[in-house]
Amino acid sequence: MFTVLNQKTGKSFQISEDSAVLDGALSHGLNFPYGCQNGFCGKCKAIILNGEIEYEDEIPPAITDEDLEANMVLLCQCRAKSDLYIAVDEIDALANIEVRSLPCRVEKINRLNHDVIQILLKIPGSQSMQYLAGQYLDLEHSDFEPRAYSIANAPVNSNIVELHVRLVEDGEFTNFIFNTLKEKTILRIEGPKGDFFLREESDRPIIFIAGGTGFGPIKAILEHLIAINSERDVHLYWGVRDEVDLYSSLPSEWAGKYPAINFVPVLSEANGAWKGEHGYVHESVIRDFDDLSDYEVYACGPPVMVEAAAKSCLEKGLNKDNFYSDAFEYAFESS
Repeated sequence: MFTVLNQKTGKSFQISEDSAVLDGALSHGLNFPYGCQNGFCGKCKAIILNGEIEYEDEIPPAITDEDLEANMVLLCQCRAKSDLYIAVDEIDALANIEVRSLPCRVEKINRLNHDVIQILLKIPGSQSMQYLAGQYLDLEHSDFEPRAYSIANAPVNSNIVELHVRLVEDGEFTNFIFNTLKEKTILRIEGPKGDFFLREESDRPIIFIAGGTGFGPIKAILEHLIAINSERDVHLYWGVRDEVDLYSSLPSEWAGKYPAINFVPVLSEANGAWKGEHGYVHESVIRDFDDLSDYEVYACGPPVMVEAAAKSCLEKGLNKDNFYSDAFEYAFESS
């Protein structure tokens, strides 16, 4: 067993050499930031001040050459080879959120368009899941590896959980969901997870950048903003390929009902009949805003979109501490 000490908080925990450092921190109740837990999003980066780690395989893609020079590691993938002295900013907002494994019943299945399905899961009895709008969970079935899906509804009635699942052509689990899963089926969920959630203490105007089903967790955050009667200005940019991929009418309805909410759909492969924004979604944001220094940006979607959005927004003056993201990695669906 090794001891891991966080220089930022003075908290420490014990960990075996077989466990990822992040897993050890979370199991001891420390609120380390994290996202995909697969080595892609980079949210769980930390500085090793002293000690040795190793990765089971090659260095994760989220670790750059600059990160290596700065002794930066990815906590979800690395394992301790000695006592560790690290520097991590813990997230206070997650202090009272417990990660739980719960049974659930498939209450309703709705096809939203040709390749997106909505699943409503009901947690039975008096049990419920406490979560923050924007977080995700792992959906479990005995025949498949667990899959991570963002929670697409605000935590108002927390015994009902909504998921938006996109069909991946070679994805065994998503094909099962689309073609075989039936209502009343019993599954399990484990969550909530992740640090993509609304920072309620802020009064800054918000720009949401959603790619595809990245609209799901942003929908949850917007529903929460509406529920708490927030007066913050909101700009929602939803990027998809074609108009048929805009699988929900809610953004237009919100924009029509609430003066503080603005909605801009962006199509990357629009046909000639489309009169709205064309191109990549983050490019529309950059065209519309000259200075982002007073804003917060929440971006959710494929990693390439999130990375491009982060780079472009920082170049427009956004403070890096005001950029929050959740990067989906569809490659794991085919494993």
